[in-house]
Amino acid sequence: MSTAVATEESSAAAVSRNSLPAWPVLTLLWGFPVFWALGATVITGVLLTVVMLSFLAHSGTVRFVPGMYAFTAFVIWVIPCAVMIDSTSRMLGLAYRFSILAIVGTAFVYTLSAGSALSRARIVNGLTFVWFFAIAGGLLGMAFPEVRLSTPVGLLLPDSLTSNDYVRDLFFPPLAEIQHPWGSPQTFVRPSAPFPYANSWGVAIVLLTPVAAACFLMTRSRLLRVAIIGGMAAMIGPAMATGNRGMFAGLALAAVYVVVRLAARDRAAPVLTIAVLGVMGTAVLIGNGLLTQIATRQQYGDSSHTRFSLYEETIARTLRSPLLGYGAPRPSPAHEVSLGTQGYVWMLMFSFGFVGLALFITFLWGTTLRTIRAPGDVDLVLHSVLVVASGIIFVYGLDIMQFLTIMLVAALLLRRRYGLDDTGTGGIHADG
Repeated sequence: MSTAVATEESSAAAVSRNSLPAWPVLTLLWGFPVFWALGATVITGVLLTVVMLSFLAHSGTVRFVPGMYAFTAFVIWVIPCAVMIDSTSRMLGLAYRFSILAIVGTAFVYTLSAGSALSRARIVNGLTFVWFFAIAGGLLGMAFPEVRLSTPVGLLLPDSLTSNDYVRDLFFPPLAEIQHPWGSPQTFVRPSAPFPYANSWGVAIVLLTPVAAACFLMTRSRLLRVAIIGGMAAMIGPAMATGNRGMFAGLALAAVYVVVRLAARDRAAPVLTIAVLGVMGTAVLIGNGLLTQIATRQQYGDSSHTRFSLYEETIARTLRSPLLGYGAPRPSPAHEVSLGTQGYVWMLMFSFGFVGLALFITFLWGTTLRTIRAPGDVDLVLHSVLVVASGIIFVYGLDIMQFLTIMLVAALLLRRRYGLDDTGTGGIHADG
């Protein structure tokens, strides 16, 4: 009897020694407002990545699932693509993008391996907090569109770096993009905070809103549910101001996907609720002039024609360097916009060749297909994030928080798909 007790205590001690603490990943989420204000989101992400790698190395609990190998191969493939870089500024850009890949990739493996320490509820709550902060940033952008933050990290950078528009927007982030296309009768104030561009804000809303909906299903807190409903109402103003067609299309796709899947499961009540809310939301948006605003921007900006022209040029240039690409986006001789900047797919293709693109697509689409069963309501809503991400990358880029959202949701779904989620239901009663 004493031997059995000793063995059980020894096993419990071993599990305790090998368990991974939750705080590195949770710090990435709950600390985002502070990191953004400091201009240190990627810097602190790199530091936390070192911490996570150290914990993984010492815990002996690293878990492997299908798809990890494709993403790992993709990250490794980025390294030889550096030989195609032709300037110091582009090498710094490559280092920045590689840092983001290292951060989100490590967080993905860490979340897969952490088990009960990083429960689904903890991840979803943290991402919902980022969603709330994004909405707050959008409202600030509408109220103070002329404001641009001067971050401590940005002030330390040399002028040779901050003179670059992209670097300036990262480390001296504006609260909104102010656009006045030539000939337009109006100025467009497009909220962007806490991201560098309005399109980045739209991508964050597309990916995080389903997570907030999952949080609504999971929580037993009436206060949090009311706050989530309030957040969805509050985001209408900034969303309309961005005039982001892809954002609205992505939200519609997520809603339709969830409704169709729920209907297939004979879940009449949530189907009816989502359908009614969708119709009401669409009516509010159209009634407040969304279609007119989009049409006006399209008339004077002609963004669709420019995009398709850039896509054609990106493919043509990549065919000249199909394996390694060019390491980083480069200026277009025909447009003011650089090639490889009008969507994550095109950045991958141009910067890392068709091999890099194929490896990443294998990971994302493969993960989406592997987790398509999504047995519970919460899992199904979270799965819509991967579905939307699989398409939106053709149109928009991914900043660190958008990419991190995709990777954390993928980790949660893969954990449950392969029986690595040892948290049970964790008190979550919506997974019928």
